[in-house]
Amino acid sequence: MSNQILLTISILISNRPDTVRKCLDSIQPLLKKVPSELILVDTGCGEQVRGIIEEYTDKIVDFEWCRDFSKARNAGLERARGRWFMYMDDDEWFEDVTDIIRFFNSGEYRIYGVGLYSVRNYVSLEGTDYTEMLVGRMVRLEPDIRFIYRIHECFSRAPGKAKRLNAFVHHYSYVYQTEEKAREHAMRNVSLLLEELEEHPRNMRVTLQLAQEYNSLHDREKSLELSLHAIGLAESGPVEEDYCLSSIYGNVVNCYMTQYSYDEAIEKGEQYIESSRTDRMVKAVIAGRLAIAFVDKEKYEKALHYTAFYWQVYQEYLKNRDAFMTFDTPVTNTCFHERKRTPVLGNGVRAAVHCGKGDLAWTWFRDMNWQWDIYELDMGVVRDILERMPQAGGQELAYYEKMCSELVKRPELEEFIVETIMENCNPEETIPGEKRESEFTDRIGNAAAYRNVASGHWSLKLIRLTTAAFGPEPGISYTAEEAEDTALELWKIREQTMSWMKAYDIAGAVRHFGGRFAHVMEAVSFPQWEKELTRYFSRHTWRDTAWLAEAFAGEQDQDSMHMLAWRAACGISRASAAAATECEGASADGPEDSSRHPEGGDTEPLDGSVERMMDGLREFALCRTALCERIYREEAIREMPDVLPEEYRGAYAILNLLERTEAAQYAEAVESVREIKDLLPGLANIMRYYLKWLDTRLERQKRESTQAAGEFQVLARQIKARVYALMDAGQYEAALGVTEQLLPLLPGDGELRSLREKIAGRIGNR
Repeated sequence: MSNQILLTISILISNRPDTVRKCLDSIQPLLKKVPSELILVDTGCGEQVRGIIEEYTDKIVDFEWCRDFSKARNAGLERARGRWFMYMDDDEWFEDVTDIIRFFNSGEYRIYGVGLYSVRNYVSLEGTDYTEMLVGRMVRLEPDIRFIYRIHECFSRAPGKAKRLNAFVHHYSYVYQTEEKAREHAMRNVSLLLEELEEHPRNMRVTLQLAQEYNSLHDREKSLELSLHAIGLAESGPVEEDYCLSSIYGNVVNCYMTQYSYDEAIEKGEQYIESSRTDRMVKAVIAGRLAIAFVDKEKYEKALHYTAFYWQVYQEYLKNRDAFMTFDTPVTNTCFHERKRTPVLGNGVRAAVHCGKGDLAWTWFRDMNWQWDIYELDMGVVRDILERMPQAGGQELAYYEKMCSELVKRPELEEFIVETIMENCNPEETIPGEKRESEFTDRIGNAAAYRNVASGHWSLKLIRLTTAAFGPEPGISYTAEEAEDTALELWKIREQTMSWMKAYDIAGAVRHFGGRFAHVMEAVSFPQWEKELTRYFSRHTWRDTAWLAEAFAGEQDQDSMHMLAWRAACGISRASAAAATECEGASADGPEDSSRHPEGGDTEPLDGSVERMMDGLREFALCRTALCERIYREEAIREMPDVLPEEYRGAYAILNLLERTEAAQYAEAVESVREIKDLLPGLANIMRYYLKWLDTRLERQKRESTQAAGEFQVLARQIKARVYALMDAGQYEAALGVTEQLLPLLPGDGELRSLREKIAGRIGNR
């Protein structure tokens, strides 16, 4: 190997004991396999770090820190003997230097002046998320080469064309433990950059770096003001480092977007993207931002146009990355990174979906990274895809189905997808002015768009079953057993699924495949069935389950124990609904409805409500007593009724109540009500209303009795007058006959008895 030194590696050393050894160890293969030297510049590292670095070299330059990185770098450069010079910091280390070794040992270095490698700036300590920036930190040394700028220092010029090397360094120093530490670091940089800008006010590189520091401080106003000022300077005359001017245009658009000033971003962005001052990479940056802004404005054709532009430049970049090296700045270096690319393409997907271009949406969708934390994603992308699916068809729908198959692989996204599908298929929504049949057809048609979404959620299982039965196109084929099993699975969680099973006619779907929906009833033990009915009817009314009664009819023996319990629960629910409806009507504010009180002023409840209530009670009582007679022996029921459970005793009491009511034995019926309230406290509201109605019946009965008695007394006086008239006419036998007929009706009338005796005496004296 030649004794001539090919490469000088110079590193600034500060007080970083945690990383300095990693840094120095990572370059050892270079020092061993390439004629090299290592120069370390001690800027004040302290005894511990000094002891470490002395293990690696004796070429250590002591440098008194003076707030100027270029001076510190030049201190190492001045002592360099290599034909090439590379600089690093002690908080970064190479992953692999194999390609750099090859670059020198192959002689390739002779045709280049700059060697480029990447810096991975991590944004999390876990090392899973980072941005990469291409840096030119290795150059062929020529006499005039030196470092310039107090901070973000660089070589004074590039002494030849650049070579991209397959190498990168890890850099964690931008991951700060606290916001205060981050701000402290940024403020140090700002102070140095302000000094630099004061000396070089037309320097676009310094301006861009200062704008970026303001961005890191979340001071977008200062960053924007600085950038607009720099653009004004450039338009008024020559500027230094004008290759950075293009990125300043891009920063203006970024600032407006970050401030949600989308109108200003669009105005400037559309102007800048057509400007000859912006390079191809910055145009892509601006196009990506415009795509996002136009989606927010719901101008999807525009968003589609700019996403397509961004995508075109990205494809050019992938084919020839070296052609874009000169465009690489802090504004552009993340332009096509997944963190930036995914949101741009996500908005492009949204625009393509709204424009019905499923193929384009699928192309961009496939390039997005859906594995990031959910908060990095725009859920609008998922929502727009799902909302479009019912309107799509054929190949377009197939693209969206493939997208959903990818999305549901993430549990968080699967949950969001299912929730969105449920919103889109909400069974509570109706189509105004349409008949139920049309509404059902539309609902099934919409739901059919989601049946291929690969989720095991119950809503998708229901959709797949019902759309297979009723959908416009054949779906999955079910056996009768499979259809019944799906229905049973949904039935077990009916608190969530009941309204859906009703809206999508799951009973009809099961029958369509030759199954029996009543299977869900039979699969539940009778004691559990009774508990579930109690729980269900405590939350829902019989109206909510009318469809179930229809579904069970004809499939299940109406006198089976399960059905008797079902019918009993429905009966009580109907009775409760009748009582509640009447009570709500009676207590409602506003003018009284004369149709409710036809006698005018009479607040007696309508008999129609009582009839409905009695019908419900009768259904309950008959079904409950039938169950009782299935479970207990006849002699036990007859001879020991008191040992029966209260629910059965209450059912017999209800039958007794109904019999007494129908016989107009209202006083006795009141006693039955009191007995029922003790036996079945759950019927308290029904019995309260029933008792109120009985009171009105008793009151009416009393009024009618009093009225009848008064009318009879008037008639009796008229008959007595007739008797006297007959006596005066000497017609004693006729008078006696009338009194004999009247006495049984008025047994306590003394006048009538006296009159009879008087008439009888006169007849006897003849």
